[in-house]
Amino acid sequence: MEATYREYNIRLSIDSRLEQVRVLSGALRGIGQELSLSEEQLGQLELMMVEAVNNVIEHAYQMQHGNDVQVRVEYSPQEVHLVISDQGHAMPDALHTETREMPNPDDLPEGGWGMGLIHLLADSIRYSRDAKGNHLHVSKQLT
Repeated sequence: MEATYREYNIRLSIDSRLEQVRVLSGALRGIGQELSLSEEQLGQLELMMVEAVNNVIEHAYQMQHGNDVQVRVEYSPQEVHLVISDQGHAMPDALHTETREMPNPDDLPEGGWGMGLIHLLADSIRYSRDAKGNHLHVSKQLT
Protein backbone atom coordinates (compact mmCIF):
# COMPACT_ATOMS: atom_id res chain seq x y z
CA MET A 1 0.00 0.00 0.00
CA GLU A 2 1.39 3.41 -0.99
CA ALA A 3 1.90 5.89 1.82
CA THR A 4 -0.33 8.92 1.71
CA TYR A 5 0.88 12.43 2.32
CA ARG A 6 -0.49 15.92 2.22
CA GLU A 7 0.97 18.79 0.26
CA TYR A 8 0.80 22.15 1.98
CA ASN A 9 0.64 25.71 0.69
CA ILE A 10 0.76 28.01 3.72
CA ARG A 11 0.80 31.80 3.49
CA LEU A 12 2.20 34.10 6.15
CA SER A 13 2.36 37.89 6.15
CA ILE A 14 3.99 40.49 8.38
CA ASP A 15 4.44 44.24 8.42
CA SER A 16 7.89 45.45 7.37
CA ARG A 17 9.26 45.64 10.91
CA LEU A 18 12.38 43.75 11.96
CA GLU A 19 10.81 42.86 15.31
CA GLN A 20 8.08 40.89 13.48
CA VAL A 21 10.61 38.60 11.79
CA ARG A 22 10.97 36.63 15.03
CA VAL A 23 7.22 35.88 14.98
CA LEU A 24 7.50 34.75 11.37
CA SER A 25 10.46 32.56 12.32
CA GLY A 26 8.42 30.96 15.12
CA ALA A 27 5.58 30.28 12.70
CA LEU A 28 7.95 28.55 10.26
CA ARG A 29 9.43 26.52 13.12
CA GLY A 30 5.92 25.36 14.09
CA ILE A 31 5.11 24.47 10.49
CA GLY A 32 8.37 22.51 10.17
CA GLN A 33 7.72 20.58 13.36
CA GLU A 34 4.20 19.73 12.21
CA LEU A 35 5.69 18.41 8.95
CA SER A 36 8.33 16.40 10.87
CA LEU A 37 11.30 18.17 9.29
CA SER A 38 14.67 17.42 10.84
CA GLU A 39 16.30 20.08 13.01
CA GLU A 40 18.96 20.56 10.32
CA GLN A 41 16.39 21.04 7.54
CA LEU A 42 14.30 23.35 9.68
CA GLY A 43 17.33 25.39 10.78
CA GLN A 44 18.43 25.88 7.17
CA LEU A 45 14.93 26.89 6.03
CA GLU A 46 14.59 29.27 8.95
CA LEU A 47 17.95 30.91 8.24
CA MET A 48 17.14 31.34 4.54
CA MET A 49 13.74 32.85 5.31
CA VAL A 50 15.03 35.20 8.03
CA GLU A 51 17.87 36.45 5.82
CA ALA A 52 15.52 37.00 2.88
CA VAL A 53 12.85 38.79 4.95
CA ASN A 54 15.46 40.96 6.71
CA ASN A 55 16.80 41.95 3.27
CA VAL A 56 13.31 42.90 2.14
CA ILE A 57 12.76 45.10 5.19
CA GLU A 58 16.22 46.68 5.12
CA HIS A 59 16.72 47.12 1.38
CA ALA A 60 13.47 46.75 -0.57
CA TYR A 61 11.48 48.80 1.95
CA GLN A 62 14.44 50.76 3.38
CA MET A 63 13.24 50.18 6.97
CA GLN A 64 9.88 51.87 6.30
CA HIS A 65 7.05 50.31 8.33
CA GLY A 66 3.59 49.74 6.93
CA ASN A 67 4.58 47.50 4.01
CA ASP A 68 3.57 43.89 3.50
CA VAL A 69 6.13 41.07 3.46
CA GLN A 70 4.63 37.75 2.41
CA VAL A 71 6.07 34.27 2.81
CA ARG A 72 4.51 31.25 1.16
CA VAL A 73 5.59 27.80 2.37
CA GLU A 74 4.96 24.97 -0.09
CA TYR A 75 5.65 21.45 1.11
CA SER A 76 5.81 18.07 -0.55
CA PRO A 77 7.72 15.01 0.66
CA GLN A 78 10.49 15.85 -1.82
CA GLU A 79 11.08 19.53 -0.99
CA VAL A 80 10.10 22.66 0.85
CA HIS A 81 9.75 25.73 -1.33
CA LEU A 82 9.66 29.24 0.15
CA VAL A 83 8.47 32.29 -1.78
CA ILE A 84 9.25 35.64 -0.19
CA SER A 85 7.33 38.49 -1.84
CA ASP A 86 7.27 42.26 -1.45
CA GLN A 87 6.43 45.42 -3.38
CA GLY A 88 9.59 47.34 -2.57
CA HIS A 89 12.68 48.23 -4.58
CA ALA A 90 14.03 45.55 -6.93
CA MET A 91 16.96 43.39 -5.87
CA PRO A 92 20.25 44.26 -7.60
CA ASP A 93 21.16 41.72 -10.28
CA ALA A 94 24.50 40.89 -8.65
CA LEU A 95 22.74 39.57 -5.52
CA HIS A 96 20.43 37.01 -7.09
CA THR A 97 22.64 35.37 -9.68
CA GLU A 98 23.21 31.66 -9.07
CA THR A 99 26.35 30.89 -7.08
CA ARG A 100 27.35 28.27 -4.52
CA GLU A 101 30.21 30.26 -3.01
CA MET A 102 30.28 33.05 -0.47
CA PRO A 103 30.80 36.32 -2.32
CA ASN A 104 33.94 38.38 -2.00
CA PRO A 105 33.23 40.95 0.75
CA ASP A 106 34.98 43.67 -1.25
CA ASP A 107 32.45 43.21 -4.08
CA LEU A 108 29.33 43.29 -1.89
CA PRO A 109 26.91 46.12 -1.40
CA GLU A 110 25.55 46.33 2.13
CA GLY A 111 23.40 43.26 2.79
CA GLY A 112 25.07 40.88 0.35
CA TRP A 113 26.06 38.37 3.05
CA GLY A 114 22.46 37.29 3.57
CA MET A 115 22.03 36.38 -0.07
CA GLY A 116 25.37 34.58 0.03
CA LEU A 117 24.09 32.40 2.86
CA ILE A 118 20.83 31.75 1.03
CA HIS A 119 22.75 30.67 -2.09
CA LEU A 120 24.87 28.28 -0.02
CA LEU A 121 21.90 26.66 1.76
CA ALA A 122 19.29 26.52 -1.01
CA ASP A 123 19.12 23.71 -3.54
CA SER A 124 17.53 26.14 -5.97
CA ILE A 125 16.96 29.87 -5.98
CA ARG A 126 15.15 32.14 -8.42
CA TYR A 127 14.24 35.82 -8.31
CA SER A 128 11.51 37.44 -10.38
CA ARG A 129 9.82 40.82 -10.52
CA ASP A 130 6.38 41.41 -11.99
CA ALA A 131 3.45 43.80 -11.61
CA LYS A 132 2.73 42.34 -8.15
CA GLY A 133 6.29 42.93 -6.90
CA ASN A 134 9.46 41.00 -6.12
CA HIS A 135 9.48 37.26 -5.55
CA LEU A 136 12.40 35.25 -4.22
CA HIS A 137 11.91 31.49 -4.63
CA VAL A 138 14.15 29.21 -2.57
CA SER A 139 13.88 25.44 -2.34
CA LYS A 140 15.40 22.82 -0.08
CA GLN A 141 15.35 19.15 -1.10
CA LEU A 142 14.19 16.77 1.62
CA THR A 143 15.07 13.42 0.04
